[in-house]
Amino acid sequence: MRVHIYHRKGETPYWHAQAYVGGKRYRFSCLTEDKTTAREYARQRLEELKARHNRCLVGLPDPLRVSEVLQRYQDEGIPKLRPASQRRAQGIVAQVRSWFVTGPLRDPQLTSVRPDDVLAFLEAKRAEGVSPRTVSLYRATLHRIFRLCVRPWQLLASNPVAATEPLPEEPHEPVLLDSDEYACLKAASTDNPMLALFVTLAWELGARSGELLQLEWADVDFERRMVTFRDDPTCGRHTKGRRSRTVPISDAAVRALREHATLFRFSAPASPYLFKQLRPDRSTQPGDRLAGIYMAFKRAAKPLGLANLRPHDLRHSFVTRKLAEGVPAQLVMRYVGHADLAATLRYTHLLPEHLRSVVEHSTVAPRTGALL
Repeated sequence: MRVHIYHRKGETPYWHAQAYVGGKRYRFSCLTEDKTTAREYARQRLEELKARHNRCLVGLPDPLRVSEVLQRYQDEGIPKLRPASQRRAQGIVAQVRSWFVTGPLRDPQLTSVRPDDVLAFLEAKRAEGVSPRTVSLYRATLHRIFRLCVRPWQLLASNPVAATEPLPEEPHEPVLLDSDEYACLKAASTDNPMLALFVTLAWELGARSGELLQLEWADVDFERRMVTFRDDPTCGRHTKGRRSRTVPISDAAVRALREHATLFRFSAPASPYLFKQLRPDRSTQPGDRLAGIYMAFKRAAKPLGLANLRPHDLRHSFVTRKLAEGVPAQLVMRYVGHADLAATLRYTHLLPEHLRSVVEHSTVAPRTGALL
């Protein structure tokens, strides 16, 4: 079995190859203008064709290529994620495809992917200036894809991503607001009524951004002063823990919701959502659920000297504030929807003024009694 490489005059500048395996002719592009590289690529493809032919002789299926696995993940894996995670995963898969399929690896067979290939992809992204946190997301998505290939798809014996070390990244330190900074942020949001309500509810309820933006008026019980965060995939609503929860709300949250309802609940455009689109956009219509509020939030925070503040930092502030006030961690955990107590305790970034009580008490009462 031999392979012949040649040029197609007047067409693409790439070298092409022709090979016969098992009496069948195969033609393919070598995707390069360098003859030596083309010859090596053609030799590798010939070996793959021979291996495929031998597998067919004994009734084994053809080995899959990375492009086929990525397509399967898009068809089967991504739809199971939350909407925000779906959009992020689609973008990461596009980056993976540009490296493994159309890039330097030229769509290798799945079984030929090595840990070094994964590490080269991650390091290339770091060299492009991608943030360490985003590179970690790339690695996590790749790990998930290859983990599916091991089980339940049973296409690989082991996960090559698991053999790579996560690239180092600086942990993000949350910006914790005090009451005065919150008041300034709220005042800076008054020109945008949807942002103003978001800031108030995020501060008062400590909920995640996605949970707040999904709220409908049917979830608000003004009489009982309760709000329900629903997990209902059938209507596109998700919570991170996959569990619905109903929580009581503060006086300030009730006032903000009543004022917002007076202005927007029954006014045009008609909508069941608390956070609705008021004007047409490129991809949304008036009355549609507000898809995001991040950029408006950043525009309001930056002039206040809070350029690093994120919407999620209001959740950090809520948990930290409640723990510092002496609310039991178990209650805080249930209120904010954490799966376990360890997740709540990771939020204990105490504000400096909360630590003052450590040094204000100079004496400690003596212990009495005996150990049993």
